[in-house]
Amino acid sequence: KGIALRYQNVYGPGQSLKNPYTGILAVFSNLARQSKKIEVYEDGLESRDFVYIDDVVMATKLALECQDGSMVDSFNVGTGIKTSVIEIANVINEYFGGHSDVEVSGKFRLGDIRHNVADMTKIKTALGFEPQVGFRQGINEFLKWASSEDPQSADAYEKSVEELRSK
Repeated sequence: KGIALRYQNVYGPGQSLKNPYTGILAVFSNLARQSKKIEVYEDGLESRDFVYIDDVVMATKLALECQDGSMVDSFNVGTGIKTSVIEIANVINEYFGGHSDVEVSGKFRLGDIRHNVADMTKIKTALGFEPQVGFRQGINEFLKWASSEDPQSADAYEKSVEELRSK
């Protein structure tokens, strides 16, 4: 048996808030908690498939327990639902009181893709996986947890942006 899982944008309590490369949920929550400007690239309508950690664990468990010893395949692990970056920024900003300016800058990062949403057909059929945690429920759990953690300095994020730009 050989099963590869392609995790989409995994998030949830316990992820690093200190590493600016772990994704926009951590970055935006750090900025919002400090009432700093949240810069959204492009037009804000670029989208990602965010999958909650509990669903990732469930998909991984189903793959490990698969009884088909001859299965050799790869599967997307996501929700199949796109969420725009501007929606994410606004939800996070509102959760922390709405004190940050959310600015759509029109900037872009070379190599970024516009939309990334998993096709969940194959994993549902082969392993019976269906995500259980919707984005609103998951983001509230993540933000509740994040609010109890020390926010990372906005300077670390700015340094990471400059590093990516230089490369």
